Amino acid sequence: MFSSVAPHTTEYTKNARQTALQHLESLSLPTTKHEEWKYTNLKNLHKEEFTTSFSLEIDENALKSMSIDGLEEAYKIVCVDGVFYAKYSNIPQNIEILSFLEAEKAGKLDNLFSSVASTENDYFNALNATYAQEGIYIRIPKNTQLDKPVVVFHLTDSQTHNKAILVRNIIVSESGSEAKIAQIYQTKGDKTSFVSEVSEIFVAQNAFLDCYKIQNEEAQVYRVDTTQVHQSTYSRFAMTTISLKGALVRNNLNVQIDGEHCETYMNGLSYLGEKSHFDHHTLADHRKPNSYSNELYKGLFDGNSTGVFNGKIYVRQDAQKTNAYQQNRNVLLSENASIYTKPQLEIWADDVKCSHGATTGKLDETALFYMRARGISEKEAKKLLLKAFAGEILERIQIEPLKEYVETLIS
Repeated sequence: MFSSVAPHTTEYTKNARQTALQHLESLSLPTTKHEEWKYTNLKNLHKEEFTTSFSLEIDENALKSMSIDGLEEAYKIVCVDGVFYAKYSNIPQNIEILSFLEAEKAGKLDNLFSSVASTENDYFNALNATYAQEGIYIRIPKNTQLDKPVVVFHLTDSQTHNKAILVRNIIVSESGSEAKIAQIYQTKGDKTSFVSEVSEIFVAQNAFLDCYKIQNEEAQVYRVDTTQVHQSTYSRFAMTTISLKGALVRNNLNVQIDGEHCETYMNGLSYLGEKSHFDHHTLADHRKPNSYSNELYKGLFDGNSTGVFNGKIYVRQDAQKTNAYQQNRNVLLSENASIYTKPQLEIWADDVKCSHGATTGKLDETALFYMRARGISEKEAKKLLLKAFAGEILERIQIEPLKEYVETLIS
């Protein structure tokens, strides 16, 4: 499917791609025999034929559907099949946004590309680093505080044929900067797509980066999405992932907390139906003392959907005075839905406060009975309970129109 290593224009990216190729050649596509892929079976990928060819003609009607009430004035970035379209974007003057290839040619990826997303033992990271040519580069300069959020619309156009798409993003939040970035994923068409997306995010000293992903693609989309974050001293990073639809989605969110007094927040809400399968793997890697992380993932599973949550808190020996908390809570809405959850702690320091936990159950029958006894229909009562369950995550969305948009999607 991929015939040659992607073009490289600097010695740094050339070496990084060659190293990734060497790692790729020593790895194999993960199967359920791999512990990290025990509950996510990729066998259906083998049944499909994919091509990497696509037209640069853009479906403007599809773009019109990619808008959010209340965010018309937000900064806007449009990517179709990973290709950045500047002409359809509204880019703030005080930050730098380039296509991945433009950034590579300008040498802006040197010492960044493949520097934190390891390829050594990760098949999909190695595949992506070897062949990816599309994606975006965002740099928020030192002490820049954006007055509006940046909304990135990712459209997968699968109207004509099956596609395999490799996307690479680099986001640099320089010291003292502050920004909110929301990425919206949608699909046009009913052909099968496989998307590999890797994002490397660098949050410098005293910077604050608040990120969101709204995954609402069609039931024919297979996605392996890795976000690798590096945090420096006194930085804050937050990621909220809303997962709604897709055939099979694997989300890897790994945060290297590599400075003192960092704050890290990882939030997730899955509301799945039909045969959707979403697998969330997270890692909060505390490397320095006096930092704080808080993780909350919640899931609602209906129909024949399946969820996987594997979250790890890793506290290294030098990371004394770490406070780290993790919770995974799930509700099964049908007899055929399922969730596999595995919260983990691995602690090598002795002066820390860490906890984790997981719960799985059904809707509160007592609360349901109480509401029905007061004349509320069963349908409305269930709706209220689901909204209350999701509310804890929705309240963490700091962009009000985006919160309202998500509330509409799950109502």
